[in-house]
Amino acid sequence: MLIVQSGSIFAEQSTHKSPHKKVQAALDWELPVNSCLKPRKPGSGIAIVDAEGTTRSFDVDSYELGRYQRKEKRWKNCVAKYKKKLMKDFENLRNCAQYGLTKKQAEIVLTKMAIIQSVYVSPEGIVEPTEDISGPPE
Repeated sequence: MLIVQSGSIFAEQSTHKSPHKKVQAALDWELPVNSCLKPRKPGSGIAIVDAEGTTRSFDVDSYELGRYQRKEKRWKNCVAKYKKKLMKDFENLRNCAQYGLTKKQAEIVLTKMAIIQSVYVSPEGIVEPTEDISGPPE
């Protein structure tokens, strides 16, 4: 009787065509938007031309410099949190292989992992425009 039961379980698994829910989640994964806005650097010598054509230059004061430094610190913290979330997504993509992947599914998952890697190593946490992330050829 045990042989029949185990045979029926195997038959159910082999006829089950849809991928495991974690594999499907990995296939559906998309790169989240990086909402961290990099602050603009204050001009270190702002030149203003008046109506008469006279150029006057102004230096950035300590108040503006301090504001920029605080904004930059907040931006760096935001990028660090974004990259930390990406590493969790990377682990989930990597771990989905334990549920079995077809060759095409593996290529899709590896492409997504490469995208995460390129974003993670970039200093600003964005995809470099020169990289091809379109995915595997079909």
